[in-house]
Amino acid sequence: MGRIQSIYSFSTVDGPGARTVVFFQGCPVGCIFCHNPDSWNFFGGEEISVTDLMRRVDRFRPFLPSPPGLTLSGGEPLAQVEFAVEIGKKARAEGWHVALDTSGYGSRMDFARVVKEVDLVMFSIKHPLHQERITGIKLEPVLENLRFLAGLTVPVWLRYVLINGWTDQPEALKALGNLAAELPNLQKIEILPFNGLAENKWADLGWEFRFTQDQKPVVTEEDIKEAERIVYAQMKAYRASAACMAIRS
Repeated sequence: MGRIQSIYSFSTVDGPGARTVVFFQGCPVGCIFCHNPDSWNFFGGEEISVTDLMRRVDRFRPFLPSPPGLTLSGGEPLAQVEFAVEIGKKARAEGWHVALDTSGYGSRMDFARVVKEVDLVMFSIKHPLHQERITGIKLEPVLENLRFLAGLTVPVWLRYVLINGWTDQPEALKALGNLAAELPNLQKIEILPFNGLAENKWADLGWEFRFTQDQKPVVTEEDIKEAERIVYAQMKAYRASAACMAIRS
């Protein structure tokens, strides 16, 4: 048994192609920009078995391309390890392409168990240098799990939310490029603009949203392109430097 917040029958922004998304209930990360804060409570949502969950998502299968895609999101799937592992096993046995959308926050053992049962890892870096400014968790276990991925063959997408004044510093973007350069199985980097549409959700919970209506950072397409330029240039430079050092040694 596990707890879910919701199921989206059809999404085109939660992994490759069109896919169904299961949002897990419970998250220890506490991002200040979270668009899904009602998923934080570990005792909220709906309790459901893996069998019943798969029976429900199977209703959407005829409307998805082949193979059908299923993304485990949240909340944080790593906070319900057994549930995530069993969903991954059952879904893949039934022909689903399974993606894990994660902050990477969890023990190495738990992370390894879940990653083993998926076809794609979408790893969301909150801040590569000062994660404490954005979340309530430490950066070290996240980086350990990210580097663990470098030794695997599972494809990886890096995701990063761009927030002007918070995550757009050149040094942060260069650090993100360095992390990306260390992943030989990296397929894609997604720089995502800040989305403040969850302000009402925070208000409904009685919580203060850091980015009020008159303080919401505006992220333009030019901002995204410039961030991508910095990240990819740094990734290229890092790999070139690593290659030179390998030759010299």
